[in-house]
Amino acid sequence: MSKRILYSRPDGKWAWRLEADNGQIIAVDGNQGYDNEADARSMADKVIGGTFAAAEKKIIRPR
Repeated sequence: MSKRILYSRPDGKWAWRLEADNGQIIAVDGNQGYDNEADARSMADKVIGGTFAAAEKKIIRPR
């Protein structure tokens, strides 16, 4: 089963990542960090839970 992992970084910010069954990292918070655990949890749940499923899809290819 995949795992959503919340953790406190050395700089005091909170972060999250999603790991697959095999331990591979599927998604991360983009290294921005959050000021508190609740904000990190909320954003992870939104991304993982599909809140942003309707977001515009865009591909930028090199010229």
